[in-house]
Amino acid sequence: MHALNSTARVVDDCSMIPPEVSRAATRYQVYREVEAAHLSIMAKHNLLLDWTPAVRQMVFTAGEHIRHARDARSLFREQVREFVLTRRRSSESLTDVLHDTRALITRLERSGALRCDGGDLEAEVVGWVIEDYGGVA
Repeated sequence: MHALNSTARVVDDCSMIPPEVSRAATRYQVYREVEAAHLSIMAKHNLLLDWTPAVRQMVFTAGEHIRHARDARSLFREQVREFVLTRRRSSESLTDVLHDTRALITRLERSGALRCDGGDLEAEVVGWVIEDYGGVA
């Protein structure tokens, strides 16, 4: 059984989150922030004109960080997707699933697994939930 679903009722009351979910969320947030920082650095350069060895290395380094963020995003998103699909199949409303997802994000923040980022990560995860909930065949 999937980590989030195995404790779905417990997650609802915010008393416990599976360690693998906390780790995936933390890893994704860290890599997401590193990715954003590297993309910001790259955006300051005109890569058509400034293609020096230093800029080339910067681009290759950014690419590596982008791949790490993509992998971390995929892992965390898959856990969220399984949580959503299981709840959708058991006829829970989108409103309930969104409420539980927001409670999960809040609990991850309170536990220290996530840093409060002004709601950016939560907004992304809520977008995943809506997409996955609506995508059930």
